[in-house]
Amino acid sequence: MFFNTEFERLHRNKRIKFIKISGNLFIYNARDGFLTSIKEIPKEYSKEVIRVAEPPVKTLILHTTYECNLRCNHCYLNAGRRKTNEMTSKELSRIVTEFGKMGGLSVDLSGGEALLKKGIEEVIYSARNQKLRTTILSNAIEIDRDKLKRISSNIDEIAVGIDGLYGFNDKIRGRGTFNKIVAGLELISGEGIPLSVTTLITPESLTQLRSFPKFMEKYNVRNWSLVMPRPSGRFKQEREKIGETNLRWIEEKNKGLLEELYQETESRKINVVLDHILVPGEKRRIEKYSKSFVYHIYNRGRACWDNTLTIMPNGAVKCCLFFDGQIYDNVKGKSLLEVYKSPKRERALVEFKKFPVDQCPFLELDKLKEFENALSS
Repeated sequence: MFFNTEFERLHRNKRIKFIKISGNLFIYNARDGFLTSIKEIPKEYSKEVIRVAEPPVKTLILHTTYECNLRCNHCYLNAGRRKTNEMTSKELSRIVTEFGKMGGLSVDLSGGEALLKKGIEEVIYSARNQKLRTTILSNAIEIDRDKLKRISSNIDEIAVGIDGLYGFNDKIRGRGTFNKIVAGLELISGEGIPLSVTTLITPESLTQLRSFPKFMEKYNVRNWSLVMPRPSGRFKQEREKIGETNLRWIEEKNKGLLEELYQETESRKINVVLDHILVPGEKRRIEKYSKSFVYHIYNRGRACWDNTLTIMPNGAVKCCLFFDGQIYDNVKGKSLLEVYKSPKRERALVEFKKFPVDQCPFLELDKLKEFENALSS
């Protein structure tokens, strides 16, 4: 069933990965993100099996650089200029390789602007050699056409941030950025690279969400992520605006906005990915009803960051992608597995699991302080 002509083609292109977890064997199709349980594989592939004793980490979020050609108001990394303590492409490639050997499935290469990182191609090739599903998080501004051509066959997706259409986007990302993003989308689409879009929910963007599906269809966007802003980075002092955004979202959702977006995107074959903060109870529902192999092997019963490794450009390893602090180790001079199994991380996980699956301690100041005190004790 699995070992047909298409399988052989994917295998030649390093899109097939075999993983044995606690005695159970799986095939991972990195191109499409499918994990499938199987009973056995032909002997010629037996040496390729990665064996892990317990559920491994699913996703590596690797911030490759602080350098960015934009100064977005909401940037949780406070990106802008490259810093002297950033890891080299060689160090980043080592981390990606170790992650692949740990049984990881996917890597998100972010920044700053990942495509500005010197040596990013080396990192991308390392991810391909480890058969990881590879996504570049980019603002699509002034993309290097030649670099895009060189990496196009080795990445699975480019995720582009668009926080409004036309002038609405420019208020957040800077004057003239929308037209530059559109030019970038045309380049990416022209290379045949699958596209996704991430949109920050703000009071301003809420008024435009209904117009997004038609716009995205022109560029064959397949996934659309809707994200709530977090009080970190440049948005750290904007809790009042974040609160207003949440109230406005609830009002619009109660008026049927979410159902409308689902209908519009379904007709255009666009998958909507919702930040769990936008739909309280969603994690609990998934926990109860999900039939996905990926979910049950890599997610179920784990804290939201327990199946994700977030690493900053300077090597710091964080509990949460979006929030300042919560650093529990540094991967410089250490193996990734050693960092993942560090006692401090284990203590952080114990504290995090004291909160219900739909409640984030990082969103409330009193709970955040409680968490940080436990982490540092």
